[in-house]
Amino acid sequence: MRKMTTVKAALLFGLAIAGLTLICGEKQVEARPNFKKIWAETYPNSKMLISKKCGICHPGKTKKEKSAYGEAVGKGLDKRKETDKDKIVKAIKAAAKMPSPVEGKTFGDFIEKDEMPPAK
Repeated sequence: MRKMTTVKAALLFGLAIAGLTLICGEKQVEARPNFKKIWAETYPNSKMLISKKCGICHPGKTKKEKSAYGEAVGKGLDKRKETDKDKIVKAIKAAAKMPSPVEGKTFGDFIEKDEMPPAK
């Protein structure tokens, strides 16, 4: 009888730990969640955001890698982790007017055609 109580207690303890892990576990958080939302509002007809998500500005495996377009948007921001919507919209629109690595084309030309801007 005593062995059965020990097994039940161990099982209950294990379930409690698993439950706490699920509840208190880390959630994945984007460093700049506003950027995707604001980009989608700025270009509402673009299907590129649905397929590429953060890859429009970050083509690599990490968010530290930036495409030429991502760097152009970054140049229009006052600080690294900008949260002001108006400043972000202004930076996105300014980047669209900047020349891309493809001679004679701006980043906006690619966005209008719903194509990914070239990486670099």
